[in-house]
Amino acid sequence: MGYDIRVVAFIDILGFKSSVDKSNEDEQEFNRILDTLTELKDFFIKPKDHYEIEADRKLGADTQILQVSDSLIISRLIQEQGGIYYMLSDCAFAIHLLISNGFLCKGAIRFGKMYHKDTTLFGQAYVDAYLAEEDEKLPIVKFDKEIFEIVEHFPGPANKGFEEWEIDFIKKNCKQIENGEYYLDYFTDYDDRVGGGEGTASVHYSKLRQIIVDGLKLPKESSAYKKYIWARDQFNLTAKNYGLDNIENE
Repeated sequence: MGYDIRVVAFIDILGFKSSVDKSNEDEQEFNRILDTLTELKDFFIKPKDHYEIEADRKLGADTQILQVSDSLIISRLIQEQGGIYYMLSDCAFAIHLLISNGFLCKGAIRFGKMYHKDTTLFGQAYVDAYLAEEDEKLPIVKFDKEIFEIVEHFPGPANKGFEEWEIDFIKKNCKQIENGEYYLDYFTDYDDRVGGGEGTASVHYSKLRQIIVDGLKLPKESSAYKKYIWARDQFNLTAKNYGLDNIENE
């Protein structure tokens, strides 16, 4: 027994309190919340069959996931082969699932000592991820560059000897912010998953565009408004790739 060294992501749904307040009188909003959280649970928290369990054993994997109200916590053993790629993929799918239901999110990924089994979790890595998410002002899931050093030690099974290729592949859908941290670039990565151009990706980005437009209707003095200003500027960088109009400045 004792602590594992784990990589943990703490993701928080933005605007959740306002949505809950609205749901007290609005059944459609209640159903939107319920559908969103049910989809998160169905995607991430499901029993594994024999083949999945055996695959986890070979990779040294032990993925633990907990969803509570507006928070999603994912943790993986640091020594899992290809674990960083899978962790960032999990976070990306969570981001896109939330966007499909009209929500943005923010979060942080950290690593260190942590115990996580089913609904019981504690440890410094969790505390660090929670505090980093709480401190973040932008609607992003961020992480330190040290995350890429883990890839050097524990690449995917097929990438041993090609660790730099795996790091570059992961970085393709990440961007840096001013303090040197990285974040998952959900403004451009969805086309890599479903195919670029007009089509499924365009529908996805149309949804993202509407979320941002609605967010810009918030009072300008609110902290949330600043998040949507940043999101608008990021969205406008590539809107034309999906046949969408820029979100106009006021």
